[in-house]
Amino acid sequence: MTLLLTLWLTCWLLLGADHVAAAEPPQPAAGSEIKGDVLYWEEDELIVRELSGHQVRLRVTPETKIQGASGKLKTGDKIVANVAAPDGPALSITLQIPDSGPPAANRR
Repeated sequence: MTLLLTLWLTCWLLLGADHVAAAEPPQPAAGSEIKGDVLYWEEDELIVRELSGHQVRLRVTPETKIQGASGKLKTGDKIVANVAAPDGPALSITLQIPDSGPPAANRR
């Protein structure tokens, strides 16, 4: 009976820890490029849903180069970000404009 209780408690602790960890979006990998959609801002972090569906936190500092946006990035913006270290800030974030094809004057 003690063995069964110990097994149950161990499983409960392991499953409980997984559920708590899953609630927090992970940090990006070192030296990685993140492509995805902006979900929201949380203080100095940009929460992004990658193309794979995973959520990632990007720390944005005054040194982070943001290109292609005239103001603050907003929900739904498609971006590409470069990160040098897992806990480090985003080095650059570029707003991706979908290709709308040739200019209207050149269309036939």
